[in-house]
Amino acid sequence: MINTSALFSTAFLPGQAGFDTDAITGLTEWRRDIPVLFKLLIGAGAQAAAWPIYGAGEGCPCVLAAPMPQAQASWQALSTLMDRPRDAAAIVARSAISALLAGGQPWLILDCVQLIAHDIGTPEYAAALEVLRAEAHALHAALLRGDRDALAPLLSAGAASPATGHWSATADAQLADVEELDVDELPFLQGLEVAGWEEDALCYAVSAASEPDVTGLVTPYGRWIVPLSQRYVELGVYYAEDGWITFATADAPDAHGVLDLNGTVVLPPAPGALYVISPHLVQQIDPDGASRLLRLPDGALLMDGADNICQRDDGLIDIERQTADDDERNVHGVIDRTGKVVVPPIYSCVQEFGTKKRMAIVSQRVAGRFLFGLVNSQGELLAPCQYEAIDGATTSSPPKLRKNLIFAIDAQGLACMLTLDGKPAFTPLYPPAHHLRGVTVQSDFLYVVKEGMAWSMDFTGQLLEQFDTAENFKAAVTAQLSESMGLGKKKPEKKPSTRRSYTPAQILAKADRAQLRGMAALLLQGEAALAARCVDITLEELAEDDPEEEYDGDTPEAACFFLLWSTAADALGHGATLDWKAVDEVPRIGQHIGLPALQDFRWAQREDGDAMAEGLAAIAAHLAPHQLRLVNLHGGEDTYYLGLVRAPDAAAFSTVALQAALRPVVY
Repeated sequence: MINTSALFSTAFLPGQAGFDTDAITGLTEWRRDIPVLFKLLIGAGAQAAAWPIYGAGEGCPCVLAAPMPQAQASWQALSTLMDRPRDAAAIVARSAISALLAGGQPWLILDCVQLIAHDIGTPEYAAALEVLRAEAHALHAALLRGDRDALAPLLSAGAASPATGHWSATADAQLADVEELDVDELPFLQGLEVAGWEEDALCYAVSAASEPDVTGLVTPYGRWIVPLSQRYVELGVYYAEDGWITFATADAPDAHGVLDLNGTVVLPPAPGALYVISPHLVQQIDPDGASRLLRLPDGALLMDGADNICQRDDGLIDIERQTADDDERNVHGVIDRTGKVVVPPIYSCVQEFGTKKRMAIVSQRVAGRFLFGLVNSQGELLAPCQYEAIDGATTSSPPKLRKNLIFAIDAQGLACMLTLDGKPAFTPLYPPAHHLRGVTVQSDFLYVVKEGMAWSMDFTGQLLEQFDTAENFKAAVTAQLSESMGLGKKKPEKKPSTRRSYTPAQILAKADRAQLRGMAALLLQGEAALAARCVDITLEELAEDDPEEEYDGDTPEAACFFLLWSTAADALGHGATLDWKAVDEVPRIGQHIGLPALQDFRWAQREDGDAMAEGLAAIAAHLAPHQLRLVNLHGGEDTYYLGLVRAPDAAAFSTVALQAALRPVVY
C-alpha cells in the first residue's frame, strides 16, 4: 500500500439519511503527502466526520468534511491570486480543478487516514486530525487577507504538483485497495506492451512497441505516474518501497535522477549512477568513481567521498570514507537512516550496537595492529582502541555483557573487565589462561595465569583458586574439547548400523495411523483431535510428494515424524523454524508458536551479546512452571526446529526422534 490522501464529494455525510458509499465521487489524490490545496479547500468550515470506508471509522471521526460551496468559493478566490499559467498543461490542470469542483456534490471530504501515523479512535489520532483542521483554518484565513507569502506554493502551481495534487474523477479508486487487475479489462493498456505489475509502485510497467526501452508507469485506474511521453528509461522501481524511483532519459541514458511516487522529479538527472539507500538518502557516483551521499527529497549534500554504503542489522548504515591513497584502513563509520553521522568514519570496523546498552565495538589499525575500543550511540569513544580483543558473540555483534561488565584483553595481552562507561574494572595483571574466550571467561569469573599457574579470578581482579600449571590446564581443556568433538583416542570401529528409509508410497502403505496419531500427540500436547488432523494433513501431502523421495527412520511411522512436526508447525501453529541468527525473534516466540503458555513470554533478562542459546534457555525457563519443555527436533545445525512437549512426554519424544534419525534436544 502507498499512503495516499484524497478529496471526495458526497451528497450526504455518514450518519445522515441517504448516505451511500456507492455514490461517492472522486476529485483528486496525492501519494505520501497532503497537498496544501487540499487543506485550503477544506477550509475554515472543516469538521471531523466518520468515514465507514475504514472499519474503525464507521462510528469514529477520522476525516474532515466541509460544505462544497465553501471549497468552490476558496478556489475562485485563489484563482484570482495565482500567477498566469506558464503552459498549456497548467491551463488544462486548472480547468480540471474548476470543473471537478463545480460538478461536485454538496459535501467535500478530505481523507487523510493513511497519512496519520496513529490508529483511528486513539487520542493521538484525534490530536493529529485537529492539527490538520487548524492548518486548514489558517490557510483559509490567509486566503481571506490575500497573504501571498502563506499561499506561495499554490500561486505558481502548474500541472499536477505536490501543492495541488492530481485531479481526476478516477480518484475514487482510493476508496478501495489498489490492486492488479486483468490487463485485458483496462482499455488504456490496449496497444501497449505490459512488462509486468510493480507491486511497490502499484503500477503496470508498460512500453510502446515502437520504443521498447522507454518505460511508463500507470495505475490500474489510469493515472500515469510516468507517462511514456517523458521517454524515461531504466526505471529503478525496486526503490519504490522507500518512496522513490530512479530514472534516466532516452536521450541521456548515462545520467540518472530520482522521481517520487507521484512521478515528480526531485533530483534531476546527472552523469553517473544513483543508489537509493533509505527513504531519506541516495548515493550518487560520478563516472570517475567519486561518490557522495545526498539527502532526499531536496538533494542536499550530506557527505562527500562516501562509499560502500550498506544497511546493517541494527538499523543503521555502514559507510566508508573515500581516500586519495587507496588506504582503506580507519575509514569506516556509521550513519542513521536520515544521514546523521552516528560514528565518524575513522575506524577499521564498527560492529553492531546493542539493543539495551547502546554501545558498539570499534577497531583501528594502530602501528600495524588492529586494536579495539568501545563507542556509544552518540559516537563518543568510551574505551580507546587499545585492546587486543573485546568480547562479542560474533565478529559483528555488540559487546557481550556479564554482570554489566565486558571481557577484554589489553594490548599487552592481559585480561581485564570493562565497565559500561569503558573504564577498566581493575588494573590488568594477568594474561588469560586459554586463547579461547569461551574457556577463559565464565559467567562470573575468569581463568588467568600467574607465575605459570592457572587461577580463577573474579570480575574485580581478585584471585580465587589455584589450579594446575598453565600447560596442564590447557592440555586438560584441549582433551575435553577433543573428547566432546569425537577427536579423542580412536576406539574400535563399530559396524555401522543400517539406516532404513521409506518412500512416500511405502509410508502410506505400511504406516499405522494409530501410531502416527500417538506420535503427533507428543507434538500437540496430547490433543487427540489435533493429532488426528495433523496425521490426515501429513498423509495427504505425502500422497502428492515426489515418489522418489526417501525419509529415514527405523519404521515407516518414525520416518514420518519430522513430517508430522512440519505439519504441526506450519498448519497448526505448534512449532517454528528459526535461523541461528534470529535471536531478535526470541522475544516474539509467541507469534511463531501460538500456544497460551508463550503469549506472556518476555525476555526480560536479555543482555547485549546474548545469542540463540541464551534465548532458548530463557524460553525453557518460562515454560517449566507450565510443565512444558521446549524441544529442537534436530540439533547441531544452523536451524532450530522448535516445538513444545509436555514434561512427562519428553523422554518419549526423544526416543521417537532418535528412531527418525534426528538429533533431538530437550531444553
